[in-house]
Amino acid sequence: MPQQGDADFLGCTELFGGLDPKVLEGIAARGTSRLVRAGQAVFRQGSEPTHLHLVMKGWVKIGHVTGSGAPLTIGIMEPGDVPGCVAVFRHTPYPATATAIVDSWLLTWPAAVVSELMERHPRISANALGLVGGRTEEMLHRSREFATEPVECRIARVLLRLAAKAGQPVGGGTEIIFPLSRQDIAEMAGTTLHTVSRTLRMWQRSGLVAGGRRRVVIQDEKALRAVTLDH
Repeated sequence: MPQQGDADFLGCTELFGGLDPKVLEGIAARGTSRLVRAGQAVFRQGSEPTHLHLVMKGWVKIGHVTGSGAPLTIGIMEPGDVPGCVAVFRHTPYPATATAIVDSWLLTWPAAVVSELMERHPRISANALGLVGGRTEEMLHRSREFATEPVECRIARVLLRLAAKAGQPVGGGTEIIFPLSRQDIAEMAGTTLHTVSRTLRMWQRSGLVAGGRRRVVIQDEKALRAVTLDH
């Protein structure tokens, strides 16, 4: 059941921003709270988009398996994000699988309700258009990086982006607050586990990063940013 304060939270999201508080209360009331445990799927690649999901608390990984069977991590969804929204808007199967990284709370609405809300409130449709455009632009940037940048640069970008999104100060550095494996980094950077392990070991010896199993701390952000070639 939606909680008190959900309407205020919705008003701060990209999809529902700009709506009247009373409208937001009505939208929140029509949603259903859902707890997804760490490691469980919110939805799976190829399944029909029966619901729209909004992350309220926690972190969700978006992963795609290519035709050749290679896994790719497309992105990490934070509170306020709507994983799989493009599939819901277009009424097409989910192109990726969404998996909770930690125990996560989501607010969900049936796809039919979402269509009704978009017809009734044009602001939601306008917000959705901007959201989809932003996702498309982000994917174009990622494709350019994969095609033109060396692998060390791509790995550094992954870590810096995650630190900006989910970093907390710790001991003079910045720790990414959710569990992050080297395989996750490899999938986001478009490279192999071996390459990521070798690169992180080199950066650890140089004092750029630290950490352990599923833990990453950026110790020298300036030096790591220099690796991206656009410092």
